[in-house]
Amino acid sequence: MNYTQLVTEVSNYCENSFPTDDMNTFIRQAEQRIYNSAQPANLRKNVTGILTTANKYLQCPSDFLSVYSLAVYPYNTTTATGTAGQRTIVVASTTGIAVGQQVTGTGIGTNAQVRSIASTTITLTVANSGTVSGSVVFQGDYLYLLNKDVNFIREAYPLSAQLSEPKHYAIFGPRSDDVNELTFIVGPTPAAAYNAELHYNYYPESIVTAGTTWLGDNFDSVLLYGTICEALVYMKGDQGMFQIANERYVQAIALYKNLADGKQRADAYRDGQVRAVVS
Repeated sequence: MNYTQLVTEVSNYCENSFPTDDMNTFIRQAEQRIYNSAQPANLRKNVTGILTTANKYLQCPSDFLSVYSLAVYPYNTTTATGTAGQRTIVVASTTGIAVGQQVTGTGIGTNAQVRSIASTTITLTVANSGTVSGSVVFQGDYLYLLNKDVNFIREAYPLSAQLSEPKHYAIFGPRSDDVNELTFIVGPTPAAAYNAELHYNYYPESIVTAGTTWLGDNFDSVLLYGTICEALVYMKGDQGMFQIANERYVQAIALYKNLADGKQRADAYRDGQVRAVVS
């Protein structure tokens, strides 16, 4: 169901034509209720950011709604040289490089990792596939941070000058440059540069502006009856009609939650097949 179809159906059900601005308000209010009632995998995003040395703050995306996970991993780039067939490279700097990190770059062998470090010479686990030259990237393992509140962060890590590997995070509050957007705080304060990967639930673009959305294409019943309920409230319509529409909405949102919070978070291998009780 696209935007035009939704408007037509709501008008038909309510037997009333609504001004465009009012109809758009009904739809956006319904979407807001729906998106905060369940969290389907289809409405998740992954983004990456950067935590710089001695900076414990990380900006949230502008469409951020809630967190699934926040992970950090060391990510350092330096120049290097090496000979094809050899397992060693010489780097310009070993800052931030550690044994076990993954290594990629021109001439670096597939799935190469750091085996040992001696001065500026790095020994790898596999031989170079070609002549190594230019930038080489060293990436450490993912570290998933534990969610805490700001009070915990402040008490556990009171001194910003004490730098280490981050372990915890919290939603700190509005950004200094935009009070409508949020910021994360991590603790301890990073002792080095880290890449951050945020997996989060987001507010998708409204069908009002997009014309078509995942919700309209895959769960039009919940969007339709949610919008009808908003329209009937606006009309101060018959209580019986509102009750019928609201019951349909409740049934639709239950199916939506069953998908988002049930089926998409289980599988037959680990959870077994769904079975109905036989009397």
